[in-house]
Amino acid sequence: MELRKSQSEILQKLVSDGHLTTDQASEIADAPVLAFRVRELVTYLASILIAIGAIFMISGLLADVSKAGIAALLYVVAALLGFFSRKFSASTNEKKRAGEVLEVAAVLAAAVASGILLDMTNMRSELSACMLAITAGTWGALRAARSQFAGSLLMTASVPIVILTSTSIMNLNGNNNQLVIGLMLIAGGIGLIAIGMCQIGFAYLPRFMGSVLIVIGSITMANVFSLGIGGLIPVGVGAMLFTLGSRELAPENLVAGSIGIIVGLIMTVVYWIPGNVFQGLAIIACGVAMLIVLRTQLARASQLKPGAPTA
Repeated sequence: MELRKSQSEILQKLVSDGHLTTDQASEIADAPVLAFRVRELVTYLASILIAIGAIFMISGLLADVSKAGIAALLYVVAALLGFFSRKFSASTNEKKRAGEVLEVAAVLAAAVASGILLDMTNMRSELSACMLAITAGTWGALRAARSQFAGSLLMTASVPIVILTSTSIMNLNGNNNQLVIGLMLIAGGIGLIAIGMCQIGFAYLPRFMGSVLIVIGSITMANVFSLGIGGLIPVGVGAMLFTLGSRELAPENLVAGSIGIIVGLIMTVVYWIPGNVFQGLAIIACGVAMLIVLRTQLARASQLKPGAPTA
């Protein structure tokens, strides 16, 4: 399967085809992915401080207010934040980003308000948290393609919350609990990576978190089985992530896949082979075997395509 081209390779191709000059290509290569003005960053910092101060002040003023009153106030705050977020969305990029910060804050305020109301009905806390996380995640998934970061942030943050709360609701014990958690972590991670490979804002975040969840899930499942066999689970999952990262030139997949392979191999070797010296030799042998396989594949590729680069 053909590998994706790197940014430098694409720029070199555009320069060789006459679409860009060398200086223009260098400017594109050196340009940051995101550009923030100092005043924008200071505005965010000041806003965070103001929000924290307001929370302290309001918590003191509302000490004797009923839960329903606090929830109603939070809904009003969420509505106001949503209104200004909507207003900013049709403005400059700087105001759009500020609007998305307000959007995230609005969703959080509405979620907290809803959580208070659900708590008043004596609903189990894990169930209410799961429901609210699903709602916020659904909103994030719908907004991901049209937002710069808010949709991806809400969607990504909701997935581990849904997994942890839903498994808690199931109330499983021992290996069954670990097995279900592992499977759900892997499924959630695959979903995030799949969405992150689409055209959405801040796609790196769901891909990164998805890779992390998959590796954690595979290690969790490894502990369910005998470590001599279970250790092969993170090895296999890590190999798939590493292959995907190699094809897509995605460092988040490469790093997560490498961690899965290393952890799985160590678990397997430590279980089957006694003594640190022999264990170290076995791990070294695995690394050497990988290099031999890689060299063999590169040699075959150069024979099939004479003159083609091997690396």
